[in-house]
Amino acid sequence: MTKLRLLPLEMSDREQFIKDNQEAFNYGALEEFGMRDDHFEEDGEIISHDTISQAIDIGTAYRIIQDGKPVGGAVIKIEYDHGELELLFVSPAEHSKGIGYAAWCAIEEIHPEVTVWNTVTPCFEKRNIHFYVNRCGFHIIAYYNEHFRDPNDPDGELSEMFAFEKVLPTTPESLQVQIKRVAYYEGIMEQAENGDMNALRSLSDYYGSAAWKRDFAADEAGLLPQDLKRGVLSEDGVYDLIERFNVK
Repeated sequence: MTKLRLLPLEMSDREQFIKDNQEAFNYGALEEFGMRDDHFEEDGEIISHDTISQAIDIGTAYRIIQDGKPVGGAVIKIEYDHGELELLFVSPAEHSKGIGYAAWCAIEEIHPEVTVWNTVTPCFEKRNIHFYVNRCGFHIIAYYNEHFRDPNDPDGELSEMFAFEKVLPTTPESLQVQIKRVAYYEGIMEQAENGDMNALRSLSDYYGSAAWKRDFAADEAGLLPQDLKRGVLSEDGVYDLIERFNVK
């Protein structure tokens, strides 16, 4: 198989990208359910135009190119050492050729700073579940349904979805972005100490996040520079500050 490439999505290709994505998702649903449409979002589509468009707007979209032609696409969103795989699809005519796995490997190679990846897929997408777990090394961490909703999804749009996570070893690149994050929140903490409520809420969110836990663990392991200001990694210091101003 010719080595594939990931090329940034061009604006002129945006609408075709969305149509190709919908075709790929519809194919999986039709394989499982035939013409039943109770899993489709709108207009007979398993994933709506707006859903894909919003993912493109908040992330970075790539075309998967092989032999000079588009064979799929991906949308990712990166924040420091954390990545969200918003979308990954391969054209149905190109299934079972290793394209999806090669594209995922290319994404990991492009972003060596990312050590935690997350994604979701509908519970009926057996092909995707196999792909993420057995091929790419993800683990299922949650099953979102009417009894257990994603806390960031109050409207239940992710209902009947599996959530996946892949944790990779620390890299020099990931340490560098962790250092940048700790330095950023040190600045936020200084603002919070002066009673800035926006800074306090931001600090509170960070303190309760998986990112803070990773930064704290890196510090405990002696991986962060000794001269790095790290008051934000003090459990008592941040907690006392949040309590002092009664941040909810």
